[in-house]
Amino acid sequence: MEQQRFPVEDGAVTCRPVGDRLEVQAALPGPGEGLYRAYLRGESGKQLDLGTLLPQGNGRRLQRSLPIAELKRRGCWPVTGAGVTLSYAFQRPQAQGMNQPPKGWHKSEQAAARFPNDPVLAQAVRAAGPCLLCQRADGTFRLAWGWEPRKAFPLPPVFCFGKVEKVGGRVCVVWTFSGEGRPL
Repeated sequence: MEQQRFPVEDGAVTCRPVGDRLEVQAALPGPGEGLYRAYLRGESGKQLDLGTLLPQGNGRRLQRSLPIAELKRRGCWPVTGAGVTLSYAFQRPQAQGMNQPPKGWHKSEQAAARFPNDPVLAQAVRAAGPCLLCQRADGTFRLAWGWEPRKAFPLPPVFCFGKVEKVGGRVCVVWTFSGEGRPL
């Protein structure tokens, strides 16, 4: 087998045998719309996941050196195709969200005051910045911050109590607290 080139999206996956190994490179230009994974397809129709392309230079790239014996064992030799799939789409900022709170929510810059007995959580709320607040009839309240995969996660001390959900059409991390400020 000589070097093969498989066009994908606006880029390519290239395969080149070197001794008893197959050198594979996948490249896509630009930042893309999210996280992309590359794969090889064998003569049997089986596919082998190569992993996630990582940012490099002005694009995204992946390099692998695979034993040909392993490709044969997994039904991916000889290689007859390759592909790249979008495995996770990044969220784009939306018009509604922190600027225009949905019904029942309001923007708060003073949410830290709700934690007078927990200075660690109060400091985390201050560090996270303005949020959306929803006061419930049962005395509990909810706090929400917009979530973006490439930014710091809000409220690290209670991250495990947060839920990712949409608030007013925007993906947010939302926490529910008792009236005394304990995470629920």
